[in-house]
Amino acid sequence: MKVAVMAGTPVDTQMGVDFLKEKGVDTYSYPVSENPTEQLLFQTLPIEERKEALLELIAKIKNDGMDAIFVYCNSLSSSIDFHELADISKIYIVTPLDVYEFLANKYTYLGLICANGQSAGGIEKIIVNTNSKCTVVGLNSMTLVNNVEEKIPPMELIKNNHLEDIINFFEGINVQALILGCTHFPYFEKELKSMTKLDIINPAEKMYEFLCENLNK
Repeated sequence: MKVAVMAGTPVDTQMGVDFLKEKGVDTYSYPVSENPTEQLLFQTLPIEERKEALLELIAKIKNDGMDAIFVYCNSLSSSIDFHELADISKIYIVTPLDVYEFLANKYTYLGLICANGQSAGGIEKIIVNTNSKCTVVGLNSMTLVNNVEEKIPPMELIKNNHLEDIINFFEGINVQALILGCTHFPYFEKELKSMTKLDIINPAEKMYEFLCENLNK
């Protein structure tokens, strides 16, 4: 199978490509924007402009012979209805939001670290609409995204952004798990896990499971 990775910038798109290639998937890169600032501006465009631009990109992806699309970007996923785009374009699309529906039925109290408020709002909406008894406590930081793009070493990034304090906060309020609500953030996932007993959730693994289930039907 050939899978297109769509994400916000070349950096997180490549992270998605690398993730799937490690699984043995024939994968190709389709970033939507050139950098985090351009990505953020894209996500604030009128909905019809975003829809038109993404449908054009999906048309190119189909013309390139891809079998499915792996949207490796939380904030992009939150900015538009990819289920609608999939129906219009007649191609399977999996996004992190599909994973949050699954998590909503597994947990009742979740911590969340996101890139921006749009992403946090989109994730919370999915979770609460799926399970009204699930509470989400979130933090947003574009600085973290920029630091990943700049390839600042993970432990330095964690120190500079006081992530240990943030982990202590989430532990203190007894969340059941902490979602990495940005596909840039697995960059420091290993180091973060070494600092806490909290279940750190990287949605990409479950997305991969969904992808395989669909393409093997």
